[in-house]
Amino acid sequence: MSRKGNEFKGIAGGANYKRGAIIMGFTEKFYDRAIGENIPSEPIVALDLGCGPGALSYALAKKAQPSSTIIGIDISNDQLNYARAHADGFPCKPQFIKCSMDELNFPDQSFDLVMTSMALHETPPEVRRKAIKEAARVLKPGGLFILVDWSRPKFGLFGILWFPFLLTKSGRDNWNNTYKTLCEDEDLMLEEDQYLTSAYRRQVFRKK
Repeated sequence: MSRKGNEFKGIAGGANYKRGAIIMGFTEKFYDRAIGENIPSEPIVALDLGCGPGALSYALAKKAQPSSTIIGIDISNDQLNYARAHADGFPCKPQFIKCSMDELNFPDQSFDLVMTSMALHETPPEVRRKAIKEAARVLKPGGLFILVDWSRPKFGLFGILWFPFLLTKSGRDNWNNTYKTLCEDEDLMLEEDQYLTSAYRRQVFRKK
């Protein structure tokens, strides 16, 4: 792990990362559900934090207006290269740039939507806290922050299978849902809270 978090590269990045993600349940359907259905009918400017090989950005690109702007950021060149290579064929073509989620090179209030999926838990506590601050900073008033990560498992087959592994990480922000407090401290108010599976949780916050 780098000081910014897990940098998936080499054999752990790109196509191999995607194959492993699908085995873990991160299919196109999962990312479609992560985006949700309440995408504005007008063009938006959106940011994907820790985009990896681009799946969440692609899911939004299928639903957003073609003239929207979608930017995915990651610290791994291998992940970004894979995402760029597979970004064609969507109504709105996402862009992918190298950037750490806790040091965003974007102006204040420049995005309608900020999103992240299964990335915050891969970072040290200080990075994920700064990333939430940065998400709030670049969001426009009324903008949405979609946060998807694994959480304390609910009853279900997936939760039962993964509970012993996840229990070893029970002190983390995602297990204890510290995210809600961290977001509220940055004027991001919780509007939706649901489990996509018995262990993967989707929360949607709106900027005051």
